[in-house]
Amino acid sequence: MEDKIHILVIDDNRTLVLVAERVLKKQGYAVSTALNGADGIKKARAEKPALIILDIVMPEMDGYEVGRQLKQNPDTASIPIIYLSAKGNTDETKGSTADGLKEIDKAFECGASDFLNKPVKASDLIETVKNVLWLSRLSPAG
Repeated sequence: MEDKIHILVIDDNRTLVLVAERVLKKQGYAVSTALNGADGIKKARAEKPALIILDIVMPEMDGYEVGRQLKQNPDTASIPIIYLSAKGNTDETKGSTADGLKEIDKAFECGASDFLNKPVKASDLIETVKNVLWLSRLSPAG
């Protein structure tokens, strides 16, 4: 059996999780999912995915805290994280450029390898996943 690259998607939006899972599996990735931060941390520690796609706004534990905990644990610290959230909106027509940039900065402070805004096109998700995985293999920790 061929080893597939494993991606963990952590988001409380079931529809987004199902769509992301379908898109990624179609590209040949193995995908597991978690609908909250605590479950996501448990799965990341147990499964050691090659990549995590992480929402920010979730009940009980937000994505920033999930990212911090994953980066502080030696078992999960080297796993790249792509934050996927509407909080990074930098659309000037909505007047949220500064706030969006602050959220993106905060994600990188919490260990992000990249940041995508919701809603995201499938092609953008796939391209970002491929880029982050490629870069993670070039880094000494990857």
